[in-house]
Amino acid sequence: MSNNEYITHSHLRELHGSEFEIVRDEPDIRNWKVIGLQHIEVGIVNDLLFDEVSYQVKYLIVDIYGKQLNLIPRLVMIPMGLVELLPDEKLVVVSGLTVGHLASLPTYEKGKITTVTEHAIRTVFTTAGGVAYPDDYQNSNYIPQPASNDKYYKPKMEVVEKTSFKEEMRDNLKQVREKVQKMENDLENHEKNIR
Repeated sequence: MSNNEYITHSHLRELHGSEFEIVRDEPDIRNWKVIGLQHIEVGIVNDLLFDEVSYQVKYLIVDIYGKQLNLIPRLVMIPMGLVELLPDEKLVVVSGLTVGHLASLPTYEKGKITTVTEHAIRTVFTTAGGVAYPDDYQNSNYIPQPASNDKYYKPKMEVVEKTSFKEEMRDNLKQVREKVQKMENDLENHEKNIR
């Protein structure tokens, strides 16, 4: 297999523009600030990548602040399992995330996520330090233990299919038709009783 023939993970999709949404009672963290090691603001959550099979969010797509960090501004993927939230402040915390991690992460390209990309992301976090993955870690499924501080929140981050506008309109129309039919039947019965 040549270097250009990597297996593409077509089951990973961006949440934006899909027919899915975050499950009820989970925050939509898109546009939340991302905080790394030493409380440094490193970027903003641009979108979420979820697995179409498991409906689990696997990665954050983060738009990193280039100039502030002496990096090239770009989109990178951060495994969801490394994330904790501060919902009141609308912050995503990746406590072990350093500028070195960000510099080493591959640039996110829509539709071009391969097994090599995911391996490169894992390697950045395991070899650069700051994050300890267990031996059974596989494709960003690892979820570390929640922080002991109650302010932090470990998101479940699943997606569900949206109830489409057309489906809602069809349901509403069906209910209206049923009510109209009932009113017509009542009127007809009333007219029969008057005669």
